[in-house]
Amino acid sequence: MKLLLLFLAILPAAGADLPAPNNSELLRRTAKSVATFWDELQAVNCLETVDQQKFNPNGKPMFRQQTDFDYIAILQLTGNDLIVDESRTMVRAPKNESKLPMLITNGFSTFELIFHPFYQGAYEFSTAETVQVEGKELWRIQFRHVHGARSPSVLRLRQREYPVEWQGTAWIEPASGAVVRVRAGLMESMEDMGLKSLTADVRYARVDFKGEQGGHWLPATAAIEVETPHQRWRNTHTFSNYKQFSVDVKSEVGLSK
Repeated sequence: MKLLLLFLAILPAAGADLPAPNNSELLRRTAKSVATFWDELQAVNCLETVDQQKFNPNGKPMFRQQTDFDYIAILQLTGNDLIVDESRTMVRAPKNESKLPMLITNGFSTFELIFHPFYQGAYEFSTAETVQVEGKELWRIQFRHVHGARSPSVLRLRQREYPVEWQGTAWIEPASGAVVRVRAGLMESMEDMGLKSLTADVRYARVDFKGEQGGHWLPATAAIEVETPHQRWRNTHTFSNYKQFSVDVKSEVGLSK
């Protein structure tokens, strides 16, 4: 069975210096940051390394392969559809290509689009709290998909697509509203489709380009794990060697001022 998963997403100590944010202000600031991310991501290309692993029912590795790609993402808002179009050109093939069914995961570099105005209304958010992670104060907020609302992710199985309902936690930089990390799993079981568990952990990092002041928050890693009754996979996407180039794509999103 081949699974295609598409994304169309610490132990904190209490922070004393930063006041707890107002949720509406946090979501507005984060939506504005994600809109900036929307434009910045499609103005760069990078090296994407995809590490695919397959495990046996006891959790022991059965097979592993790594592939390098020249990676470009284009994001388009067309009518009621938000489309993530990823372009991958292989620059290093895996040494031993698997004949086993492997997990294919696309689009998780854009996992933070959960906070885009296009999708924010499809989620319920907890009251944000201030936490300290690796010496930095961040806002932490939990989210849960509203059943029946639009979803940014689908699971493609046997030529059919099933919306994925996520619940999880995001960590946000207070000053910029930039999403630092999103960790999520299934809101409800999908065992009736043979899916026992699905988790995603996506991290973003500041990238500085020569001659520019301030950094760009861009994808750093995306780890996705899937387990069925008889199989288990883990895919890790690593994004590095960012380079800028010019594009003519423009986007407009509805943000309150």
